[in-house]
This record gives sequence, C-alpha cells and structure tokens, in this order.
Amino acid sequence: MIQVKLPVIPARGDEKWELLSQIVSKLESREAKKSLARNGISPVNKAVEYLKVMAMFFELEISYAVSELNKRSELRKFLRLGEEIKLRSIYSFMSKFEAEQFISLVFSILNVNAKRSRKKSSILILDWTDISLDLNPFRRRELSNKPYKWGYSTKGFFLGMKMMILIDYNTLTPLFFHIYPANTHESRIYPVILEMLKRRKLIRFGDSIIMDRGFYAYKNYLIGLRYGIIPLIIPRKNFREERLKGMVSYPLSIFASKNVEKEKKRYRKLVRKLFEGLKQNLKTLRSIIEDVIKLGKEAFSLRDLHCYTVDSVRKKCALSVLLVGMTVKLGFREKKVIQRLSEW
Repeated sequence: MIQVKLPVIPARGDEKWELLSQIVSKLESREAKKSLARNGISPVNKAVEYLKVMAMFFELEISYAVSELNKRSELRKFLRLGEEIKLRSIYSFMSKFEAEQFISLVFSILNVNAKRSRKKSSILILDWTDISLDLNPFRRRELSNKPYKWGYSTKGFFLGMKMMILIDYNTLTPLFFHIYPANTHESRIYPVILEMLKRRKLIRFGDSIIMDRGFYAYKNYLIGLRYGIIPLIIPRKNFREERLKGMVSYPLSIFASKNVEKEKKRYRKLVRKLFEGLKQNLKTLRSIIEDVIKLGKEAFSLRDLHCYTVDSVRKKCALSVLLVGMTVKLGFREKKVIQRLSEW
C-alpha cells in the first residue's frame, strides 16, 4: 500500500501555521540572532534550523520537507528563506553540528527573559519521560554496547532512553534537560541531576523543586536540603514525617562558614519550609509538567525517534524543548490550551 503524503502549504487562519509563524518571528528577533551568532550559526545554516523546526512541527522527514520547500515559493517565503536548499548540505551541516552546541543555542534563546523573570526563590518542577526509539522490540538484541536500553514507564516497557527535564512553574519555560540510560531509576540519578543544576547555576538557595514519587527516598530529602533547595518529593503512603525529622542534621559545610549561627538559621528555615510544603497538594501542582511533556512528545515529534546515538537523540530533544519553550513564551500557558495543542 502506497502512503500518500500531503502537500505542505501554509494556510492562513490555521492555528498550527499561525503558531509556527510566531515562532519563526521570534527566531528572527535581535536576541535570537545574537544567540545564533554566538553559537556559530551563519544565515545559511540558520535556514537549515528553520527547516528542521518546520519538519518537526509537522512530523515530516527532512528529505520530504526539503522537497516541498524547493517546490513551493510560498513555503520559502513563510520561513523567510530566499532560495532553494540542497539536501546534501543539510545532512552535512547536521553531522558537523555538535549536540552540546545546539543545546547551548536552545537555552540561550529560551533563557533570555526567563532569567530576568525568576525571583530569588523559585518554584521548579523536575520530571522525566521515556524516549522510545523506532526499534523492533521483538528482535533479540545485544544491548551491552548500545546507548539505548530497556526501560519501564506507566505505559509499559520501552526500548530507548530517558529524558529528565526541569521547568519553571510560573512561566513553564524549560530550563534544563538531560538524556540518560532507560534502565536507570530516577532516585539513583537524582544526586547527579542536582549537581548538574548547581554547576549550571539553575538552582538557588531556597528554590522549591516539586518531584513525583519516582524520586522518593528519605535520603533524597536530605540530599536536596544539603544542596540548599526544598525537595518537595511527593511522599509515598508509608512516609513517616517523624522519621525524616529525626534524620535531619546540619550539613558539615555550615560549620566551615564565617557566620555559623546565621547559616544554621537559614538551614532551619529551609527544613521548616520542606515540612510545610509536603502538606500541600503536590500532585495538582506538578500535573502541569505532564501536559508540557506531552506537548513536546505529541505535538513536536518526540515519539518513536529514528535516532540511535545519544548525540542524535539529544539534538532531537533539544529541538522539541525549543519548540515547547517558544510556545509557552508566546503566552500559551493555560493547562487547557496546552492540552489542546498536544492533540493537534
């Protein structure tokens, strides 16, 4: 059976094309152009990124997107591209472009205003999602030397990787993501993630981070406190507050400070806010990140990826994060709106 591919024609009044138009306009802004230049992307290479954005937006193969772009002048005009593009030049550029370079570009664009809007103490949400690759799960595979592994999510077993993502609760802006093996449990990688966030200066003393039960462990509350955050991990049914209170103690680093009493007071305040926060309805507060993740997976092609290396998956995830970030920066932040966008 031959699969018929629909033509890619910009349609006035269509919500998805209107949103894409606004995203391209944002990429044409002065701040975005500075970010592109800082990361070594010339005007010619910029065209490649716009094409990739469109391809991911409409779940198209790059080759078909190029074919449609070269065939339709109105599509080139829509993407602010003056000339046709060669498929070979796109693959050549994509292979030379380092994943870390692209990730740096994505967050330099998204965080232009996000850093300014963050208050001293922020509410953040940390969560993970499965990144399923387009692989035959019934085929016998030797996975010891492969970057993808078997993992488990609420939907069942999958073959691929996992992505940890951090968003700002107030703006819904993605601040960080990390790709890691699918067979690694969240509670085990949690300290590594906190170290990354601290090194990148994405967490400040007094920030609250809401997490689901996958991160639950008494020691993880203590680890979070030592990083100066309020680790609002949703407790399990067998959680005992008194037990956790009995485990809390001052970190040794406090006694090395110049003003020990001041640091003790700050730490006690942090502990008090933790136990106050654990009494909130954390499930409702963190539910918005599920919609944000779904937006990236369902609307912006983060399902059954045709990628089989860590770097290629990181590039694909970075592009999805960029589209999600730019969507919420354009004002699409209400839960119902995000859910509707996910169902396109």
